[in-house]
Amino acid sequence: MHIDDLLNKYFEGKTSSEEERVLRTYFSSSGVPEHLSAYQPLFAYFDEEIEKKEREERGVRPAAGLLTRRKVLYVLSGVAAIFLLLAGLRIFLAEADPCLCEGNYVVINGRCYTDPDKIREFAFGALEEVAASADEYFPEADMGEFERNFIENQLKELSSLFGDDD
Repeated sequence: MHIDDLLNKYFEGKTSSEEERVLRTYFSSSGVPEHLSAYQPLFAYFDEEIEKKEREERGVRPAAGLLTRRKVLYVLSGVAAIFLLLAGLRIFLAEADPCLCEGNYVVINGRCYTDPDKIREFAFGALEEVAASADEYFPEADMGEFERNFIENQLKELSSLFGDDD
């Protein structure tokens, strides 16, 4: 019953340092009854904190391995942060348009063109590819006269848009 009385006194805040040391010693032993075992972690924590404080007062530092691991972690974290910052700046400052041409321009196959003659040459080349009759592109299609005329008219309109009349 002595330990129960000391516990009650402890939780009321009326124990001396010596009585608290007795409690810590008791709960760090292996013969603690089942109904009191819930208090073991509490007093084990206090023991650890007291030992830690005593080591600090004596000037004992933690193991050197721990410090080097921390330093490595801090350095790696810094490197990662710098890398992410640079990657973010690269994305932010990247050109939105890969070809920054001034004035009017056309992008053909990923390149900028501002010369009207060169643009017209590309346009005529593209039109020649599609300017064949509907029979060439749809030889087996079962089209009526209306569909065939419609496609022919569309191809003629495209051709007239890029004519030499400019």
